Amino acid sequence: MSEKAKILFVDDEEAIRSLILTVLEGDGHTAHGVGTAAAAVQAMTDTPYDLVVIDKNLPDGSGIDLLRDLKRRYPGTEFMILTGYPSLESAIEALRAGAFDYLIKPVLDLDLVTQKVARALERRRLLQQAYRGADPAAASDASALAQALARQAGALRAAVDGGKTAEAKELAKAVDEAAQELARRVGRG
Repeated sequence: MSEKAKILFVDDEEAIRSLILTVLEGDGHTAHGVGTAAAAVQAMTDTPYDLVVIDKNLPDGSGIDLLRDLKRRYPGTEFMILTGYPSLESAIEALRAGAFDYLIKPVLDLDLVTQKVARALERRRLLQQAYRGADPAAASDASALAQALARQAGALRAAVDGGKTAEAKELAKAVDEAAQELARRVGRG
């Protein structure tokens, strides 16, 4: 059972928004949906959300650009990107922008959605726990390392899924080194 959280779902397709909000609320979360980037910015200004799921293509802008902006303003929030036009390039772009994960429409496996939400919230909880009592500079440094590690892990996942063995081996080494460095930094916080 995952932590209960406040989740913002940003998608201009009313049917998808309604379905996902129902699933999230059924899992015990407080969920709110909006259909535009501007509404998402306003929602985040009004309420601190634990997790934000953003459609990659919004009527008033790029979901990736929105992700970058919100991640910069709200580093303690986890983010996921949702797209109906998946590609390796867009997955890497989303992960580099700070997304924890990447969901593909149509969302047919609702259990997968709840699993990914639970993992994102668990990551957020663990990072908050690690930073409790740490000085802000160390927490910021560790947060940057954790974000880099998440991006590298996403790129590794994409390389493995794409059958790019040589690239995956190099990325695995980089992920291992980044994880060790993060563990050292959090341990001394």
